[in-house]
Amino acid sequence: MDLAALPGGDQDILGAFDKGLLDCLRSAERVVLVANNPAIGQADVDALALGHRDAVVSFNTCLKWPLLSSLSANIFIHGYNAPDQYFFGLPYGPGVQALWQAPEARCFTILVGVAHPMSPVKGVSLFRERIPLPALWNYPSAHANGKRFVGPSTGFNALVLFDWLRRDQGMDFRLLTLGYSNDGGKLWSGHAWDYERAWLANADVVTLALQRQPSWWQRLFKRR
Repeated sequence: MDLAALPGGDQDILGAFDKGLLDCLRSAERVVLVANNPAIGQADVDALALGHRDAVVSFNTCLKWPLLSSLSANIFIHGYNAPDQYFFGLPYGPGVQALWQAPEARCFTILVGVAHPMSPVKGVSLFRERIPLPALWNYPSAHANGKRFVGPSTGFNALVLFDWLRRDQGMDFRLLTLGYSNDGGKLWSGHAWDYERAWLANADVVTLALQRQPSWWQRLFKRR
């Protein structure tokens, strides 16, 4: 990789992680990335039987925060909106704040795409755009029609980062994804989804199928 080709090539990836988060990940059995997919339901999370040695990763607006629990560690990753200069999903809403304030909480924040100097604080990891890992550094720059991509999605940044921790830093947690499918919602055109899907298909990552949800008429008869 030509580390001078893009901003961020000189950053220390491991050094950007909060120490507490690294300790959490070293002891984790599973790291579960939960997409902002409206098709994810309580049954999908219940099927995981999450416990103390699991870490659950949520993104940006943390759409599925009502399904989260302080039984597991919670990692919140937020991408930067450069044109408007803010991080998606910050400040946290009351629901996510309640998770942080629980006595048994183990919560961490990762900020991706930091564009200006920031002082790290406990529990927060700071990554500049772009993170110098091959799958991110070589990300496609434009659609076939010439329209430019804005760069990797927040979820893809997370996948590649956590995969790197296993491959290059000796961590042995299992990496799982929930809702990384087309079961619900729409995909924004600013990311190279085909590229991200191809990487995921060839990675050592478990892609979890969503639980089958009852149809409206099945729910109606169940209530009766």
